[in-house]
Amino acid sequence: MKFVLIWSVFFGFSLLSTAEELKSMSDVRFAEEIKAAANRHGLDPHLVRAVIFYESGFDPFARGNSGEIGLMQILPSGAVADWARIKSQDIPSVHTLFDPDVNLEIGCWYLAYGIKKYAAYRQAIELALARYNAGENRSEKWKPMHNNGDVLERIEIIGTRNYVEKVMERYKKYKGIL
Repeated sequence: MKFVLIWSVFFGFSLLSTAEELKSMSDVRFAEEIKAAANRHGLDPHLVRAVIFYESGFDPFARGNSGEIGLMQILPSGAVADWARIKSQDIPSVHTLFDPDVNLEIGCWYLAYGIKKYAAYRQAIELALARYNAGENRSEKWKPMHNNGDVLERIEIIGTRNYVEKVMERYKKYKGIL
């Protein structure tokens, strides 16, 4: 029995390591599409890649538990509806949202919109990521009192705080800072 437990623990860790390695190997997928969409919206492609790494693991057919779709896990009733309303466009079909170019266009637009919204804050990217993950109403509550205040300590949802920390860490890794 002891052998089985030790083998299971070792094998389990091995699977986690392999899954992380596979995810890391996939993170060069869609490089040109990411760069083009990021550039159209004034975003650093490394930031977009970091978001995609945690949102979908670079799987264009990923579906989230709350209805999120595609590479950037955009929500039809959230980012997609906002994009359609502001751009005076029809809401794309669910099928269309799996198209990497469409998904990247809307996801990058939504992320850039958040960064512009919080541009006066030193941690505008962190606020925009919190908005991307938990919605605008919550991110508004998490703005620091002063423009150069810290954001992470104000995020009340642990999952969102972890998401922002992990995306920022991956972003720095892609930029070669870590």
